[in-house]
Amino acid sequence: MDLLSLKQQISEMKPTNRHPLYASHLYWSQKPYNICELLIKSLTNESDIVLDPFMGSGVTVVEAVLLGRKGVGVEINELPIFIVDTILHHLQDPSLVESVLHDFAGLLERLKVNYETWSDECNEVGIIKKVIFDRESPFAEPCITEVHYQCKGKTYTKKPDLFDIQNMMVSKKFTQFKNYTMVANSRIAVQKNQEISTLFTPRALNTIDEILEYMSAIQEEELRNIIKYILMGSLHLMKITDLKSNSQWPLWTPKKDCLEKNAIDVLLKRIHLFHETYRYIREANPSIRKGYSFSDLKDGADFYVVHKGTQHLTQDDLPYQSVDLVITDPPYLGQVLYSEYMQLYYPFVGLQFNLEDEIVVSTAEGRGKDEQMYFDLLHRSFQNVSKKLKDGKLLCMYFHDSHLSVWNKLIRIMNENGLSFLTQIHIAKKVTLKNILSPKKSLQGDSILFFIKNTTVEQASEQTETLDEIVQNVILHIQEELKNKGPLTTPQLMDDGLMEYMIQNGWLESLSIHYKDIVELLEPHIAWNEKLGKWYVET
Repeated sequence: MDLLSLKQQISEMKPTNRHPLYASHLYWSQKPYNICELLIKSLTNESDIVLDPFMGSGVTVVEAVLLGRKGVGVEINELPIFIVDTILHHLQDPSLVESVLHDFAGLLERLKVNYETWSDECNEVGIIKKVIFDRESPFAEPCITEVHYQCKGKTYTKKPDLFDIQNMMVSKKFTQFKNYTMVANSRIAVQKNQEISTLFTPRALNTIDEILEYMSAIQEEELRNIIKYILMGSLHLMKITDLKSNSQWPLWTPKKDCLEKNAIDVLLKRIHLFHETYRYIREANPSIRKGYSFSDLKDGADFYVVHKGTQHLTQDDLPYQSVDLVITDPPYLGQVLYSEYMQLYYPFVGLQFNLEDEIVVSTAEGRGKDEQMYFDLLHRSFQNVSKKLKDGKLLCMYFHDSHLSVWNKLIRIMNENGLSFLTQIHIAKKVTLKNILSPKKSLQGDSILFFIKNTTVEQASEQTETLDEIVQNVILHIQEELKNKGPLTTPQLMDDGLMEYMIQNGWLESLSIHYKDIVELLEPHIAWNEKLGKWYVET
């Protein structure tokens, strides 16, 4: 197992999720499929079992199946399971898929009437593409500022007339949609007693309700699920958002320059993406079988998803010493509140979410999800994962955090469960606004940590160095790295040798007690180039 060669291959790759399989739905923190593909190819053989104990978007499970391995996922929420089931499911008659997509597109064409506006330029009806408006709060009436529409192949902008206001704001009597009061949490911009309807314009809700009524009339569950999947993948763009439509807070809406998109345009694009997804899977593997237990994998099934928290895994769910590789992206404290985000989907597609078993830090009232509970549940989860993993096999974990105490707790959890840290590799990612505004402390990209399952838990050796000696050694190591490689960003330093150096020497715990993060450790000793956003050695 040549990890140095694997790390070199990863460092030379451009991580991406630009693929029909992963473009047809939205899931937060979706990891690059091509990196996952390389890990599975390099670290397993055909028919080996690959486990993702925090399945999320299902990249690990899907890639394992496409590579001829057995994919196993563990997930607490129904929406990710629905995504994986739909992507990997095949109807025996492809013409049925074509038929349901064609009929659904016909319905959407008829619903374009919801987005009509009068065009003085064309002297006829045009189709609204987007509406921009302001509102003081999610509970307030909007004030429309601009209507953007198309007519005779040209795009125009106008001030709203009375018909535009009424067409956007008048609610019909819903036959399918039932409103839902969200769990209040100021951190993700959900106010007390705020209902899901406040995230949409009445016109968007009218459109969704008509789609739900159409969907309910489809008798075959397999065909109904196609419409459900397309709607599910569209909701984040059908809701009120900002002008760039790029917010990672799915329950947030702005006060100024709110944007309503044409929901029909969004859905028609998703129909095309689903068609591409279905065609790709059918060509890649036309005979994928879903399993409902571990024994089904032995009988020829290709994948199996356990619907529960990893902390609750049993021997019946997944036997001890049965897994050949683990690839996972565990929840990072309170960075992404997955279960609370699922509230966006529940009232429309009926997929349940699990607040109780989520391993997360949340300030939402009544959840009781503090940092101590987070680490306790994480420990129980990796205790179970370690039992399922075969001796001498690897666990690959996406992990990134600037706080040394978080690193120390994670490494301790893994060590106590027989998972020894081997190495890590930096995965580059596009620059974000946070990287630009705070380049020294922000962690651009991801890091993959490699652990190996030991037959016995190693006892940490007693530390002999003083704190000053440890700091001196670390600074000398960094200076040598900067001399050899040139200026480096904070994540480059952390991921390409520094954390590994500190962990393998047993210094992480001492440093985490005295320093909050890497930056606090480096600043007194290493020069920072503000223009480059990198650390460097002064000559």
